[in-house]
Amino acid sequence: MRGRLPLFCLILSLVAATPVSAYWIWTPKTGKWVNPKTQPKDTPDEQFSYANDLYERRDYARAVREFLRLVRHYPKASQAPDAQYFAGQCYEQLHQPYQAFLTYKKLLETYPYSGRFKDAVARSYVIGEGFFNGVKVRPIQQIPLAVPALDKAAEVFEQIVSQAPYGEYGDKAQCKLGQTYRKLGQYGEALKAFEKLVQEYKLSPLLEEARYNAAYCAKQLSLKPAYDQESTDQAIKWFEEFIDSHPGSELLPEAQQSLQQLRGHKAESSFKVAEFYAKQKKWASAAFYYRRIVEHYADTPWAAQAVARLTALEQAGHIPPARAAS
Repeated sequence: MRGRLPLFCLILSLVAATPVSAYWIWTPKTGKWVNPKTQPKDTPDEQFSYANDLYERRDYARAVREFLRLVRHYPKASQAPDAQYFAGQCYEQLHQPYQAFLTYKKLLETYPYSGRFKDAVARSYVIGEGFFNGVKVRPIQQIPLAVPALDKAAEVFEQIVSQAPYGEYGDKAQCKLGQTYRKLGQYGEALKAFEKLVQEYKLSPLLEEARYNAAYCAKQLSLKPAYDQESTDQAIKWFEEFIDSHPGSELLPEAQQSLQQLRGHKAESSFKVAEFYAKQKKWASAAFYYRRIVEHYADTPWAAQAVARLTALEQAGHIPPARAAS
């Protein structure tokens, strides 16, 4: 028994010492024990070559760690923007589009003057479209999702218009941002997005779509239970601008129909105000609103009713007769 005890102690000491000698080394430069497995190669170029070799072998899980290790340890190296970009590519290949977007986002924020800036914007836009349409996007393959991830789509498009507003995808992302908010039923935010496109991208081929959608969103806001005259006026303005600016549009019949509905809505509102004053026997005020309908909304069904009310008020002696046209 006594002979076995020293042998046991020797084995135990060797087992305890093995991890230190095998996985940790002392670095005089930092004065710390470090694990070589977590350390980058000696130069950024070596580290990039190592990560890229893993990428070429399609070992994306390991490659992304090595690309990001380069960025973490050599953030000012010339290879850092490429490493950040290829880390995003790895996440796309791993079917992690949101993580890929966050990786591209960091590239846009940290390396705005790098040669990978435009590439990161382009990939971000594709990812945003994927969230908008309900697909996970890879460079070559598309995998359907159960439902669109509209909240993430909005985040992606907002990032693009913030970081690259006047690049190739600026107006496209701005329009998609409006479409995303419209899908979400957030018509106020959607209207702002489409308004910004019209105001800041005056040569964009998306102006027709933006003007119609701005009008549509303003119309939806005007239909809220709490009636909003300002929203109705805004919707009318947008539809009139759309009709004037795009007379050959395929959406013209829908725009004209919506405009007529909104004008009828305005006329109805004025008629109700007139009726309120009439019940209060404030004849002059009632007549003012009836006449307003006749003068500004003669093409609506409410105009005939307003004329009838005015005639009744005149016959009852509540208001003076209208002057005959000379």
